Amino acid sequence: VLALNESERLVLSDPLNDVLILVESLTLVDVDALNDVLALVESLTLVDVDPLNDVLALAEFEILVLVDSLNDVLVLVESLTLVDVDALTDVLALNESERLALAD
Repeated sequence: VLALNESERLVLSDPLNDVLILVESLTLVDVDALNDVLALVESLTLVDVDPLNDVLALAEFEILVLVDSLNDVLVLVESLTLVDVDALTDVLALNESERLALAD
C-alpha cells in the first residue's frame, strides 16, 4: 500500500511539475511581452516628443510672427498719429489765420 501510495504521489507530482513548468513558461512569455510593450510605449513616447517639439517650435514661430505683425501695426498707428497731429496743427493754424482774417 505504501509503495502504491508513493507511486501515486510520483504520478501526481509529474502533472504538478508540468503545470509548474507551464506557468513558468507563461510567466517568461508574459515578461517578454511586457518588455515588448514597455519598449513600444517608450518608442511612442520618444516619437510623441518630437512632434511636440515641432508644435512648440511652430507655436513660437507663430508668436514671433504675431509680435512682428503687432509691431508693424503699432508703427503704423504711431505714424498715423504723427500725421494726424501734423494735420491737427495745420487745421489749428488755418483756424487761427481765419480768426485773424475775420478779426481784421
